[in-house]
Amino acid sequence: MRIARVFPTKTSMSPDDHDVYFGEPGLFMPEYDEVHISVAFTWDLERAKWLKRQWEFVAPVKIGGPAIDGEGDGFVAGKYLKKGITFTSRGCPNRCPWCFINKPLKELDPVLEGNIIQDNNILACSRKHLDKVFQMLSRQHSIRFPGGLEAKRIRYDIVERFRSLRINELWLSYDHDEAIYDLMKAAYLLKKYFKRWKLRCYVLIGFKNDTIKKAEKRLVKAWEFGFLPFAMLYRNRQGDYPKPEREWRHFQRTWTRPAAIATKIKELLN
Repeated sequence: MRIARVFPTKTSMSPDDHDVYFGEPGLFMPEYDEVHISVAFTWDLERAKWLKRQWEFVAPVKIGGPAIDGEGDGFVAGKYLKKGITFTSRGCPNRCPWCFINKPLKELDPVLEGNIIQDNNILACSRKHLDKVFQMLSRQHSIRFPGGLEAKRIRYDIVERFRSLRINELWLSYDHDEAIYDLMKAAYLLKKYFKRWKLRCYVLIGFKNDTIKKAEKRLVKAWEFGFLPFAMLYRNRQGDYPKPEREWRHFQRTWTRPAAIATKIKELLN
């Protein structure tokens, strides 16, 4: 069966083979048995419905994805995500108010090959599961953890396991002010062995009563701890940004480009 995979939004994780599309069909299309529209974000639902109408002339259309069906209980490598990206677990044991993940943690078996670990909270998994994951990763190169590592779960034994791998990027998360102590402890363990360009940190900005001044302070703190900070601007389920939107989005752009970040840090700390 030949399936056209359609995505309302293109991201760095989107697959890029010949059966992948990011909008309406062209004038001359290959023959397809089905069209699958995969919706990752709730704010893309309206566009997904519009795309369904456009693609109904090509083949029967199905709409699914995390925004509609949740994360699901499994993972098929390379189908709806770029080659190399893998999930070894689904869900998360935490219930953070800014996060849309609302399913309990479930470890996937078997552990599928990949050098980019996209799990929501990989370090919350059992030791037995982590053994399988690290064994798989021992065969990989340019390993990245863009799903975000929970700072309070970084321990000496975990750092030793990271050291045994060909790590390209470790991404931690700094989601609220109280997390600063866990981040500081994680930094102490990690920066002995990994340079700043390998230690990245998502810093949540714009949630609830946040201000640009407070957000900037957290970003600078992450830098001072030894991380390269990246601002992650909060959006609600409708896709709305915090107000004033223009100021927040301008602020975020500065803190998502490494060269601009280095310039800004130099300006703030000198």
